[in-house]
Amino acid sequence: MLRVATASLKPGMELALPVMHPEQPAQVLLKTGYALTDGAITKLRELRVTQAWVQYPGLAFLEKYVSPEVCNAQNDVFCQVADTIETLQREATPKLDYPAYVDAVGTLISEVMTHPTAAVFVGDLFEADNDLLRHASSVTYLSLLMGLKLDNYLVRQRKHVRPDRAKDVTNLGLGAMLHDVGVPRLPQEVRDAYFKHGNDKDPEWREHPAIGFRLVRGAVDPTAAAVVLHHHQRADGKGYAGADFSVLSGESIHVYARIVAVADQFDRLRRPPGLPPQPAVFALRAFQVPRVAQQFDPEVLDALYKVVPAFPPGSRLQLSDGRAGVVVEPHPEQPCRPTLQLLATLAALDNPDIKPEGETIDLRDVSTDVFVQRCDGQDVGAFNFLLPETDQRVAA
Repeated sequence: MLRVATASLKPGMELALPVMHPEQPAQVLLKTGYALTDGAITKLRELRVTQAWVQYPGLAFLEKYVSPEVCNAQNDVFCQVADTIETLQREATPKLDYPAYVDAVGTLISEVMTHPTAAVFVGDLFEADNDLLRHASSVTYLSLLMGLKLDNYLVRQRKHVRPDRAKDVTNLGLGAMLHDVGVPRLPQEVRDAYFKHGNDKDPEWREHPAIGFRLVRGAVDPTAAAVVLHHHQRADGKGYAGADFSVLSGESIHVYARIVAVADQFDRLRRPPGLPPQPAVFALRAFQVPRVAQQFDPEVLDALYKVVPAFPPGSRLQLSDGRAGVVVEPHPEQPCRPTLQLLATLAALDNPDIKPEGETIDLRDVSTDVFVQRCDGQDVGAFNFLLPETDQRVAA
């Protein structure tokens, strides 16, 4: 299987994963196994679907990174978030289905634990016109992936509860799912301004954590409510939660909120308001900048590099020496030096009739003079980075 930009889809390509309708998240637009036609490709482009996973000869083993069961569980969370946003926008005094949210999060956790090779973030599997919906779904999945990696850290940070409860990330997922629940309650002009310019200095925008907290307080576990209130707090004490709440720093911020803060920031770097989408490697590199890194829990940042490949499996790469290939294995300790399977020609990246050469190369064993120049059509040469030596524990 191979992830292909919609602009590069061709008739005859067979879908390896379903394509969901971006305007109606519960509706499957095209099923797995569907052979694309000119009409279907035109429709996908009209709906602004940006990519699709297609079958590709010689790359079937990539399926271990994209489990259909995990995808189905993610879609359930996606649909629950969509229902929540619709309810908040429609009703003055909304009744949110919290038990259904807990069930959806619990199922997703179970599927990730059952399919551990799929516990990596490969990008948005489902798209939506509503950025709030897409963002909440991505943040939920990413927060859970990091939380599961941080099980021992959670035990150390949550000493007041039993270890088995400390490791339970259900309320982390619930809080992540609802972290922006206050945003739909903001005036439309405040929301429009943020999603156009990304300026979070607006005092009205900064009230959304408090608004969300008041919506969920008493209806969800206090740890999930803490995520909603404190996901914009920062380790260096320069965050916010609303005018009526104190600014916190360091470990005074609940560990769940620290995790969601990283997931939230990563997704906003990847999909900055008012700007084109950026590759994962760009967002990860941003966390290497000291003034950015100091805002976040270093243990959580380590977990981010464990679960988010700079170049996700299935990505189409072009190296600085002109060779082309597909990522078949990421390496968390050296995020920008994955193993890839070479293709016969650069044209093979978009041609299902050209089989891969079969040769794989591990960039960790290749001179650093050779680096990833392009990823899925984007120039990423300037974004390559190495983790500091002190962070090599990320591979554990």
